[in-house]
Amino acid sequence: MEDTLFNELKKLVFKTINNIYLMDVVNDIIYTYKYEDTLINLNKESLSEYLQNMSSKVESSDLKEYMNNVSIPKLMEQSISNGGYSSFAYKLLNGQMYKNTSTVININGNNCVLVLEEKANTQTNNKTDDTKYNSLIEIVADAMLKVHNVYNMDERILANKDSVRQYVDSIFSGITNSYPELKKAFTEKAINVSGREDDTILIVDDDKLTRTMIKKIFEGEYKIVEATNGREAIDYLKENDKKGYMEASDHVVSIFLDLTMPVLDGFAVLNHLSQKGVLNKLPVIIISGDYEKETKSRVYSYNIADMLEKPFDFEVVRHRIKNFINLYKSSNSLDNLISDQTNNLKNIIDSYIKAYMVDYNEDVNKISKYTELLANKVMNDYDEFDLTQNKIEKIKGAVMYYDIGFYSVPRSVLSKDGNYTEEELAFIKNYPVFSSNVLDYVLNKTNDEAYKDIAKNICKHYHENFDGTGFPNNLSGNDIPIEAQIAAIAIAYNNLRKTNYNPDDYIIDKSGTAFNPKIVGSFMKISNEFRNI
Repeated sequence: MEDTLFNELKKLVFKTINNIYLMDVVNDIIYTYKYEDTLINLNKESLSEYLQNMSSKVESSDLKEYMNNVSIPKLMEQSISNGGYSSFAYKLLNGQMYKNTSTVININGNNCVLVLEEKANTQTNNKTDDTKYNSLIEIVADAMLKVHNVYNMDERILANKDSVRQYVDSIFSGITNSYPELKKAFTEKAINVSGREDDTILIVDDDKLTRTMIKKIFEGEYKIVEATNGREAIDYLKENDKKGYMEASDHVVSIFLDLTMPVLDGFAVLNHLSQKGVLNKLPVIIISGDYEKETKSRVYSYNIADMLEKPFDFEVVRHRIKNFINLYKSSNSLDNLISDQTNNLKNIIDSYIKAYMVDYNEDVNKISKYTELLANKVMNDYDEFDLTQNKIEKIKGAVMYYDIGFYSVPRSVLSKDGNYTEEELAFIKNYPVFSSNVLDYVLNKTNDEAYKDIAKNICKHYHENFDGTGFPNNLSGNDIPIEAQIAAIAIAYNNLRKTNYNPDDYIIDKSGTAFNPKIVGSFMKISNEFRNI
């Protein structure tokens, strides 16, 4: 259903668009489409291979911006000021100019990058902002999200097809009012797609009467597929296994299965479903007349949903099975949501870390040197902090993650000069906590728990002040981990060196308020060495 809607919506784009790309970063897939009176799916390939291939074709001066234009974190960052989309022109080594307009869209809880590509003339400026195309991609993305949402509504709402059709019509009308030339792109096929019409019940029984009875119960509500033996059922399921039974064009939501059949019996089908790991994802209803204790025990060992007894009570079966289908659907949706969010989180954090390391490379190298220098001096000056050479080595390495939560704060907040709202202050004060949580993922494979704890302490607590006025936890004195106290001075020094303010004066001035006076004393003894880094 959603693939059909997606393809129909793609017909919205102008014929001047050369290619349409949907980049599924989580699953490392890129779908390429072309519009020639109808939408043509040109290719499906590995996203990583595509980007590697493009990196050898794009002019080196445009390569970084090209990669940013397909980066979910970068696009999300730009969306604050650019209305959710990003447009830029780039040049290939063969001299041809292209313009890409990109946005992040959410499909089934998975963030994907949607890109419209068009040829541009050689005079196109990289900063050109084509309002018409930028507006179009925003409308397309919004329409796709709305149409996706409408087919995930309550079953009672979906049952009223006229209401659903009117809502979908209103979405499409909003687009065609802005772009009248697109009206002919919409067909009744797109509007008539129903969440129920794609749902399929598979009836597997060699008894035609039984198949007919079950078919009559659900006909008009579900698509019905019949198989006369286990072999036919397995062959049908295999044909629909390219995307998984429950995601294929014939969206299997339940199976009625007889046990005693020619060619292959019901237990062969159960074995097949068990091997595919789907028995806990869709209800299988056994319809055999053999209810011996041994048979029941064997059947229920497969984790089937229920066993029905002939003859059937039509209304009981209808309500019973619909309840099963809805129950399994809800469970699958929750499982898929958790899985998608986990995969999406992994992808976002991976991209996020790479971006952080590029942007902070120069800073983290200097801060690491400042931290090592100051930590060694503090170790020599004060036994009370229990610093050792081994711990200092860990602090030196771990400080590189000090600002890893920076990208979680909206740029609109960071660019303000004070006068923050309460909500904006909450963003700022909580991002060190976010940093610490990110490190649980980043360092989850390390066997050095001490290193991980030091890294988390630094990024979470270097904003704490010695007098208790910092954030996020208002820690004071030596309740602030020593590694965070040392890192705070190293970070402040590095940041102030980029300004006209004397970092030495600032650190001395903040002794006893922002910084531990003892650590400031150690710093003063080696400040000349700081200036040489």
